[in-house]
Amino acid sequence: MASAVRLGVALGLAGCLLSASAAHAAPLTPEQRTERAARIRDVAADNGISAGYLFAGIAQAETNLSHCWTELEWACQGPDSPDCGGPVVAGAGDGPCADMQGGLGMFQFDGGTFDQTLARDGDGVLLLAGTVPRAIDFVVNMVMGSQYVDAAVDTPEEAKAWMNQVTVDGPLWDAWISTVTHYYNGCTPTGCGVYDERYQHYADAGADVFDEQGADFWQVELPPCGAIPPEGRTLEETDTCFTKGGPLPYWRVGMGGESNLHVWTGTTDLDEAVNFAQWSLAFDEAGEYLLEVSVTHGTAAQAAYTIDHAGGTDAVVLDQASGSGFVELGTFQFAAGGDQRVFIGDNTGEADDRRLVVDALRLTRLDLGEGGGAAGSGGAGAGGESVGGEGGSGGGAGEAGGDDAGCDCSLARRERHGSGAVVLALAVAFGLARRRR
Repeated sequence: MASAVRLGVALGLAGCLLSASAAHAAPLTPEQRTERAARIRDVAADNGISAGYLFAGIAQAETNLSHCWTELEWACQGPDSPDCGGPVVAGAGDGPCADMQGGLGMFQFDGGTFDQTLARDGDGVLLLAGTVPRAIDFVVNMVMGSQYVDAAVDTPEEAKAWMNQVTVDGPLWDAWISTVTHYYNGCTPTGCGVYDERYQHYADAGADVFDEQGADFWQVELPPCGAIPPEGRTLEETDTCFTKGGPLPYWRVGMGGESNLHVWTGTTDLDEAVNFAQWSLAFDEAGEYLLEVSVTHGTAAQAAYTIDHAGGTDAVVLDQASGSGFVELGTFQFAAGGDQRVFIGDNTGEADDRRLVVDALRLTRLDLGEGGGAAGSGGAGAGGESVGGEGGSGGGAGEAGGDDAGCDCSLARRERHGSGAVVLALAVAFGLARRRR
């Protein structure tokens, strides 16, 4: 496989962002490209996907792995990002840059205007740390709805297992590229006059980025959920011990909180949780631990955390809207070993779609003895007051599925009819009767 030839073909095709002249581009150096590819590979692995090159191929096709406008100065300028020291790159194929209509960042998220995109996906897509996990959620969801996947793929776990079997030019490669062209790009075999070109563009980009780094680079072992050491540790929402549940489009990524990144979803007044999150916990040693959660930017006033520990269960309700930073859930006795967790669901009883923030969970051992752990107080199951700053209810998340009569060349252009219509379409798609604005 001649990667140099493939790269030339890929860059010659008219992608959405890459349709403009690249005369004023400041392309990434080989070292920068390797760093971007490694970031994508490692985040995918943390999410249970060993085929990180599939996502890198999409980013290559969309922006040549670029995220900041300074890396593609011929394109439009998006909103500012701390990672860029200025604007992210924005798509140049949706009219004048002043219209602020193009896709954003490395994966070209596009829900309409810049503001509509950030409402749908979260402002965390402006960060490199946020754009990759959001792309993973979007792609996992589209694989679940793909007409080209000839397998029983009804859950995120099944979608990830299917992707882990996809190899460049292998038996599932056509199904993968067809899925990306149709559901990610919006170009369908029957409704897009340049379907063959778009298909080839994604196929070549995927092969290029794989060959550029080499098979050994992409070979990874999926990391396990590690045990909590005796002194405790902090588990972020990017940790392998963390799981987001429910329809992935309803999750967004946001700036702020621990490591300047969190995820969030809207609240409901349903009896059962539709979207939920949990940290699975296993301990090297039994002991008493102080539990704290980061809730910055949350607006849910009745966020209910369920703590399964040492054979017992406690529930703690926090008001996420009362401040910012880490908040105590209380102190709890945990047993050595696993089968323990902290769980939170979106069914807070608040029907006005408030922002339920899920971020880091911090565990600090309290009974290590003199000089061992941090001092603390409070009985098992004692709750704390929550904190959280400004924020607001977001619009509905976009769907990945569905046919398209045209060949719009960016991510999910079909979702430009306002958050209410998008949510209704998603509710039908997932068979949910969910209160979402």
